[in-house]
Amino acid sequence: MKILVIGGGVTGPALALALKRAGHEVEVYDRARPLRYSPTQSAATNPANPTVPVHEPGDVGGGLTLMENGLRVLRHLGLLDEVVAAGAAVERIEMRKISSELIASFPVVNHDGLTTVNILRTSITRAISAALNREGIFIKTDKHLVGIEQPPEGSGALGVRAIFRDGTVAVGDILIGADGVHSGVRGILFPDVKPFKSGFVGYLGVSEYDEAFNWPSRALTFFTDSVAGKSAMIMRASEQRMHWALYETVQSEISHDDWEPYYDLEAESKRIAEMARAWNMGEAIMPMIHRSVRIVPLTIYDLETAPQWHKGNCVLVGDAVHAMVPFIGQGASVALEDVDVLTALLLRLSDRPRLAFELFQEARYARCKKIVENARLQGKRQYASSTVGSAIGNGFLKLFAFIARVRNANLNPDDMLTYDGYEAVRLLLLKKGIIGTSS
Repeated sequence: MKILVIGGGVTGPALALALKRAGHEVEVYDRARPLRYSPTQSAATNPANPTVPVHEPGDVGGGLTLMENGLRVLRHLGLLDEVVAAGAAVERIEMRKISSELIASFPVVNHDGLTTVNILRTSITRAISAALNREGIFIKTDKHLVGIEQPPEGSGALGVRAIFRDGTVAVGDILIGADGVHSGVRGILFPDVKPFKSGFVGYLGVSEYDEAFNWPSRALTFFTDSVAGKSAMIMRASEQRMHWALYETVQSEISHDDWEPYYDLEAESKRIAEMARAWNMGEAIMPMIHRSVRIVPLTIYDLETAPQWHKGNCVLVGDAVHAMVPFIGQGASVALEDVDVLTALLLRLSDRPRLAFELFQEARYARCKKIVENARLQGKRQYASSTVGSAIGNGFLKLFAFIARVRNANLNPDDMLTYDGYEAVRLLLLKKGIIGTSS
């Protein structure tokens, strides 16, 4: 079966890699322009078409956390060791006041031989992209999807045409939309399903690590002024890099949707450091801001879990259908879960992909909706309308942290972290009578 994947971030290429190894023909398209490539390298690594430059993801975005459920997918793809080595292990999760005063510290408890890591998004995309290239798949960039054509409803026939703004057309049997919260595929299939502004805007930064920072290197740390609506986050993202973020709640129509970094780093780092100081942030973050190698302004969007994930020969995955706000560190891991589930279903039902799509939504909908709503709730809990409310919230955090330490338990529940997509599919197909107990 020939599969078109739209989206070249994390989920799309990871899914393409898994599907290729499952025996499918796969093509990947992304709207971004090639950020870094070499025609000489192209000729050496893509002899089948030496005129087409090889896409190598550039330095974009900031960092993220990968927990057990996401790391399990990377282990299935054979990329676990490479990704973990590129990141930094997380030993605890800290909640602090904006001044840096510690409120609560939660342990990070790992299972199944997996170690929670903070990592730069670029490190993951490069690892997956390189693995794709080794499989003979090269991401086609600067491809803006403008149309999708399918056989008439009710025909049951396979086939899909993806039409791009440059006039080119890709033809396949099925199409997978993995193109993020602002998904072009979703916009075509379900134009009424749209993301909305969460009320948070801010800045992501990546800094060169320096021992002089004098900051706990193995903690994922959150800072909050719950009354003023200000928050921040610091994490070690590799042996050489730190990732920081500053957020504030706003009611304005500020929009930073293109993830374009600032180019005058000296001026912007000075301005943002002054802003952080005005928030009464502790001095520990100031050197990190001043040593930034990349600063990206952003608007955080939210998405109500879409009621329909597939239409005809097309299906949506990842942030295109269940994007979440970044307050429980699960966005990337939950998106990666889709890779295992959809791959397992298409492996069993390669002759019935539409049934695979139906079962994919059935397998994933309730879990994803619950986690999305949990992330949204945690975002709201960071803010209080009064100092009394803030004190009560901090008291609960201290209580929860004490219980977690006594039980040696994670901040996120175990059933969130121990999820295995292949096992979930096996149980679902067994329930449906599609496979027997011996499978």
